[in-house]
Amino acid sequence: PLYSSAASDVYKRQVLRVANMTGQPDQYADYIGMEQGIFEKYGISLETSEYAAGINTVDAIATGTADTGLLADFAAVNRIGNTLNNTNLVIFSDLSSSVSYNGGLFVAPKYKDDLDALDESEGWITSIGTVSEYFNWQAQTYLGLDPSKQKNVNTDSISTQIAVAHNGEASAAIVTGSAIKKYEAEGWTQVASAKDIGINVSAYLITSSDFAKNNTETLTNYLKALDESVKYINDNLDESAEKISKKYGIEPDDFKTNWEQYSIKLGLSEEAASHLDEINKWAYENGKYPNSYNIREFYYPDSAKKAFPDNVTADLTKADK
Repeated sequence: PLYSSAASDVYKRQVLRVANMTGQPDQYADYIGMEQGIFEKYGISLETSEYAAGINTVDAIATGTADTGLLADFAAVNRIGNTLNNTNLVIFSDLSSSVSYNGGLFVAPKYKDDLDALDESEGWITSIGTVSEYFNWQAQTYLGLDPSKQKNVNTDSISTQIAVAHNGEASAAIVTGSAIKKYEAEGWTQVASAKDIGINVSAYLITSSDFAKNNTETLTNYLKALDESVKYINDNLDESAEKISKKYGIEPDDFKTNWEQYSIKLGLSEEAASHLDEINKWAYENGKYPNSYNIREFYYPDSAKKAFPDNVTADLTKADK
């Protein structure tokens, strides 16, 4: 009978629990891939849960609540650097880079024509422990300011940032994606582009070392399915934007603006590894964790090699043995 065949297909599927960070490309690709039956085709039954920030996704993986998820560059080096002696995290694929990042440095109206005055201003909007600390340092260095003398205004969400901007409690912020319109509505002005400052973010897929070793084939299939889902979104952008808008409440045009700033390429590239090296060096030198370490020691390349052998160019011999 038909039902036994269908039941056995379900039985054969491997459950994969993914921790999605709100508004990141893997969340959208996971959703559209599930809608289109792409993960099922690769033998995966995908279960997703949503978290507000990278710190939450990594907690879910570290504690075994989730099997895999995304971490941006700074969050990855910072988390591993602060848990060196007891971390179980490994990077098993690059996900995306945003080398075409839109936006950049925005300032409150009174600083538009007097950037030097930022030196003794209300402060820079940031989120402590995240990549925004690094972005602010890049922007301050670009302007010739001394980063050690700048005030930080800590926030935990876009809505908090806008409230701070609205109330005149901050002077500058790095702003990208759909947040640009919100800052502009408060009268803030862009005074330097992300490209000028050298801002770009790379994101990586992480898992635990035990899960990686015991589920290499599942992660291989996940990478293949994720790649196909990304291609589906690219080939059906308007349709995907409408579905994502209904699911997550983001305006279709805002989704497209955000999506198009990402360059998504699965694998483990030397370029992405070197980018992590740079941020790791900065974070250690700026006291974000006590001991220096080699991020390449925390790579698990087997799944990426199986899924996309041509995309694995990272030199892992640079990792200390």
